[in-house]
Amino acid sequence: MLVISNPHAGRGRGARVLSQVEAYLSDRGIVHQTAVSARPGHVTEIAAEAAGRGESPLVLVGGDGTLFEALNGMARAGRFLPVAQVPVGTGNSFIKDLGIESVEDGLRALTEGRTRVVDIGRVRSAAGEYHFVNLVGAGFVANVASRATSFKLFGDLSYKIGVLLELVVLRAVPCRLIVDGKESVRDAHFVEVCNSRKTGGEMIMAPSAVVDDGLFDVVIARAMSRATLLKLFPLIFTGEHVKDPHVETFRCSRISVSFDPPQKVTPDGEILGTTPLDIEVVPRALEVFCL
Repeated sequence: MLVISNPHAGRGRGARVLSQVEAYLSDRGIVHQTAVSARPGHVTEIAAEAAGRGESPLVLVGGDGTLFEALNGMARAGRFLPVAQVPVGTGNSFIKDLGIESVEDGLRALTEGRTRVVDIGRVRSAAGEYHFVNLVGAGFVANVASRATSFKLFGDLSYKIGVLLELVVLRAVPCRLIVDGKESVRDAHFVEVCNSRKTGGEMIMAPSAVVDDGLFDVVIARAMSRATLLKLFPLIFTGEHVKDPHVETFRCSRISVSFDPPQKVTPDGEILGTTPLDIEVVPRALEVFCL
């Protein structure tokens, strides 16, 4: 067992929780090694090396970004190890779909829970090939995520601040999709390709998403006024936004997304390049501890 800690996750909470995790494991006689991330991208390197050795499972003390790095490190090595997450990040969006809401939940899932084999997504873009487990978004939502990084001190509130700032410069742009070989064009503010339900902590972007059904839930915000989007935004916290006529939803296993002009992209809360994107499901690829 390898514990990988991101000490900067959750505004430094990762460093504080690591000793709790190590004590929990030691008290139960669980032999483990610990690796601490020293810089951005280091978790990717650690996870790649662990996958190469077959060191299993990985216990991630971090948030969505830590899971994203570990996932892509394992992909680089060509082997996905079982993963447990002790959530200490700003959002912890994906792991919440598996019943993990707290540090205590994460530890209990590791020793008393079960595992679930979930889908992941593969993206090909100008930024290269990478994988995600939560969602990948382009347009308004990626701009919000980019702005939110400046306000991480405020936790989940950082995303709300990002939304308000982005509303000032809101505009819909032409969006071209290819889904199952069929092309369509519409003006849109954002496209979200979701593997799980939540984003930004408690926003239920795709209320019907299932992490192991072999399909993405795609959510598109078509052109609307600032006032309409401002009224729509609170509904994302209940999932009711998908009932609005300005919101388009469907399921697919592969989708190509482009905007004119190209838009920022956010996989699992990270900011990584711009559109266009070619995205496909990798079904039942990752085993995750859950409750």
